[in-house]
Amino acid sequence: MSELLQPSLHRQHVAVAAPSQVWLGPDGRLTPEPAGLTGVFHADTRFLHRVQVTVDGAEPQPVGVSSAGGVLTVEGLARNIPGPTLDPAVRVVQTWTVMPGAVRHRIELSTALPDLDCTLAVHLGADFAPMAAVRVGGTAVPVEPSHDAGRLVWAADGKSAVVTPETPGARVATAIDVESDDTDGFPSGHPSLVWSATVRRGVPYAAEWSVALEDAGAVVRAAPPADGAETAGTGPAARLEAASLRQLAGLRLATTREPDAPFLAAGAPWYFTLFGRDSLWAARLLLPRDSALGAGTLRALAAYQGSERDVESAEEPGKIPHEIRARELVVSHGPGGDQLRLPPVYYGTVDATALWLCLLGELWATGRAPEAVRALVPAARRAADWLLASATGPGGFLAYRDESGHGLSNQGWKDSADAMQFMDGRHAQGPIALAEVQGYAHQAAVAAADLFDELPGGGGSGLRTAAAELREFASALRARFRESFWVDDAVGPFPAMALDGGGTPLDAPGSNMGHLLGTGLLDAEEAQLVVDRLLEPELFSGYGIRTLTTAAAGYWPLSYHCGSVWAHDTAIAIRGMRAEGFNPEAAKVARGLLRASESFGGSLPELFSGVGTDSSDRALAYPAACHPQAWSAASAVVVAQALAP
Repeated sequence: MSELLQPSLHRQHVAVAAPSQVWLGPDGRLTPEPAGLTGVFHADTRFLHRVQVTVDGAEPQPVGVSSAGGVLTVEGLARNIPGPTLDPAVRVVQTWTVMPGAVRHRIELSTALPDLDCTLAVHLGADFAPMAAVRVGGTAVPVEPSHDAGRLVWAADGKSAVVTPETPGARVATAIDVESDDTDGFPSGHPSLVWSATVRRGVPYAAEWSVALEDAGAVVRAAPPADGAETAGTGPAARLEAASLRQLAGLRLATTREPDAPFLAAGAPWYFTLFGRDSLWAARLLLPRDSALGAGTLRALAAYQGSERDVESAEEPGKIPHEIRARELVVSHGPGGDQLRLPPVYYGTVDATALWLCLLGELWATGRAPEAVRALVPAARRAADWLLASATGPGGFLAYRDESGHGLSNQGWKDSADAMQFMDGRHAQGPIALAEVQGYAHQAAVAAADLFDELPGGGGSGLRTAAAELREFASALRARFRESFWVDDAVGPFPAMALDGGGTPLDAPGSNMGHLLGTGLLDAEEAQLVVDRLLEPELFSGYGIRTLTTAAAGYWPLSYHCGSVWAHDTAIAIRGMRAEGFNPEAAKVARGLLRASESFGGSLPELFSGVGTDSSDRALAYPAACHPQAWSAASAVVVAQALAP
C-alpha cells in the first residue's frame, strides 16, 4: 500500500527481534522526528515515542551510529561539560539491544578528566500509537505512567510498557531541575530515570534500564529459534546472503493460533505480521536454505483459510488470507479522502491461494517435510477448489475487484491505486486479471495435481479426480493466456501486465512478465521473448528490473509501483530465468542487484529508485522503503545461486 505522508526510513537505524523493534533517527536519537520514524515498537503498536538521554541537563552531541548483530551503538559527546583543552572531555556511548518483548538500553560515560560528578538522566514518553497512525505522521499523544516500586508503568487497552532500572541508585522523577546555559531542548516534565554518576579517567560509569513490552491482544508472537542456515563462499554475493539471513532472523514470528508454525513478518516497520503473498514468497525464495520455514508458513496461513463468503473481508471458502492483524486497520488517504478499512483478518488478495499451493508443491518436491505436506492435503484440496471456481474474470482468468468499497483497489503484489495503467497513463478499471497471477495459477494447478496423484490412496479420497480437473484447468488457462495477453509494440511482442474489465490488455511493458518464467505457462520461444524484453534498457536499469517501462506516460523512477525497482520482483525474474535455462541472463541481472546492495550498506531494502547505472553510479534510495523486508532480504539467496561458480 502507498500512503501520502509516510515517514522517511532510508537514513534511520533499526534493530529488530520480532515482534519488537527499535527505530532511531539518523543521528541516533529516539525523539519525535519531523520527517523520519523513531520509537520502540511491539507487534502493531509504538510503545515508547521518546527516550532522551541528558548529561547535566543537555543531550550528548551525536557523532556516529553503528550496528552489529542486531545491536545499535550510538556514540556521543557531552560537549556541555568543558575540559582543560578544546578537546571533548566526556564520551557517551549508548547501546540498544532488542529481544522479543523487551529492550535493554545501556549508557556508558567515560572522561579524560581526573574525576567528574554529573547527573545522568533518561527521559521517557509512551503513546501506544497504532502503527497505521504512525505511518501517516500522526502526532504522539503521551500516556501518563504510574510509579510501581521504583519502576515506571504505562498501561492502556491491554498493552503495557514496564520500565525497570537495572543499575542501582536510580530515582524516578517526573522532571528534574537543571542549571545549564544550553539545555538542547531538555524535555521538562517527562518521566525520567535519574542517576548521580561519578566518572574518573580510566574508570567509566554505566547505567542500564530495560522495558518489558506486552500486548494482550496481539495475534503474533516470537517464533521458536531457527536452525542456523550456513552459507558457502566468501565473495560479495555470499556476504550479502549471510547478512540477509541475519536480518531475516529478526523477522521470525508465529501466530498465537499456531505458535509452533514459524513464518517471516513481511517487513519493518509497518508489516510486522502474517501476510499471505509476502510471507509465501519469502518462504519460497528461502526454501533452499530453510524448509521448516516453508512448512511453518503454510501451516500458519492454513489456520486462517477461508470457510465462508463475506464481502467486507473478501473471505471465500478455501481462500488464503492477505493479512492478519489484532484489530481493524484504518488508513486515511489525506484530508477529506477515502479511508482504507481492513478487518483484522482480510482476504483481499488474488494471488495468495495460488502461491500457497506453489509453495506446498515445491516443499513436497524437496522431500524434506513429507509429513508436514501430507497434513496439509485437506487445506490443499480446499485451495484447489477455490482456484478452479475463481477463473471467472474477463476471458475466464483469475481477476479481482474490491466489492466492499473500502478495501484494496488493487489486489496483486502491485497494490497501490495507480499500479495498473496503460501506456498513455490511463488507469485500468476492474475486474482486473493480472498476468503473473495466471502464471501462479498454472503452476499451482500442476503442482497440486502432481501432489494429489502421488499421495497413496488418492483415488479413494477423490484426489485423483481433482488432479484431472486441475490439469485440464492448467491446459486451458495456458491456451487462453496465449490468445489474450500477448501484445506488440515497436520492440516486439510481450505479455501485457493485465487485462482490464473489458478484456483489453494493458499495453505498458512491466516487470510482471518476469513472474511468468518458470511457471510452465510459457513455451520456450515465449520465455525467450520475455527474457529479452526484461533486459531491454526500458526495463533493466542496470541495478534491477523496473516495475514499469521508461516509455510509459506514467513512468516515474520514484513511483512505488510505476518505475521503481523492487528487489524481490527482480529476484523472482532471476529465479525464473534460471528455471528456464537462461543462466547467463540471470547472472547479469543478479550482478545488478548485488551492485545495488552496495549502495545500501550491503543489504537490499524493500525497493529503490528506477534511476539506472547510465545516470548514477549508485542505486538511489526510495525514502519510505521498509528495511529489513522479508522478501527483499530473501532475494539474496537467489542472487547467490545465480552467481555461484
